[in-house]
Amino acid sequence: MRARELLPEDERILAVYLIGSYATGAADRYSDVDVHLVVTDDSAEWFAEHWDDVLRKLTGPTVLAEGLPGMIGGLGITAEWLHVDLIVHPLESFVRDQYDGVKVLFDRDGTLFPDGDIAPKGGRAGEPYWPAVNVNLFFYFLGNLVTVLGRDERIVGNQGIGAVRDQLIALMLAERGVRRTSGAKRLNALLSDEQRATLEAIPAAGTDPADIIVANQYICRQFITRGTALAKLTDSPWPTEFVEATLNHLRNHFQVNFT
Repeated sequence: MRARELLPEDERILAVYLIGSYATGAADRYSDVDVHLVVTDDSAEWFAEHWDDVLRKLTGPTVLAEGLPGMIGGLGITAEWLHVDLIVHPLESFVRDQYDGVKVLFDRDGTLFPDGDIAPKGGRAGEPYWPAVNVNLFFYFLGNLVTVLGRDERIVGNQGIGAVRDQLIALMLAERGVRRTSGAKRLNALLSDEQRATLEAIPAAGTDPADIIVANQYICRQFITRGTALAKLTDSPWPTEFVEATLNHLRNHFQVNFT
């Protein structure tokens, strides 16, 4: 790989490594390339200004080079639509185990990754756990359906289906004991066949309020059935008062049940 060949020429670069699917062995022809650098602290400012020059050293000309907020570095897209992310870590703030799964391409002194590659730990089924944040978010998003459709914000209502669906996905992963570490564009392998079929059966909805309500009803019923079972299995508190208040709020406004 060009990163292994070219980047060590710069003495300010202390290590080069990959994360994501190329680090975990799950890469396919659709995969992005995630390249990370560890650099000397006194060179961080230079890399903050010139990261895209370093990126193009690896990729050649780009049709897009866009910085990522809060980071040194960004993403690049070539004319062939190769997507490469280049992220720079000053030595002072470098955390070896920040990512789950690392493939080391270069370690100048052999001290930043003394044991070499970091094997991925996530993405495997294990003990079920309770996703408290996602449970609360689900009913928060669901309750906001009253506000959204009450204002006739049909486009936002359609977008909201995705928001509640994503919390259902998080609940499903918790059912299987999977703590997701793969990219946002990889989900199939983390779900059971039954879970995937359930998600694929969510009723299609455009911007008709009746269709949006039906889709939310389906997701809500799935979430409550699975959520109450998982709460019992993990001996976790089900937010009964919040759930009942939300369901009453929806029933009072739409004159239909969500359970």
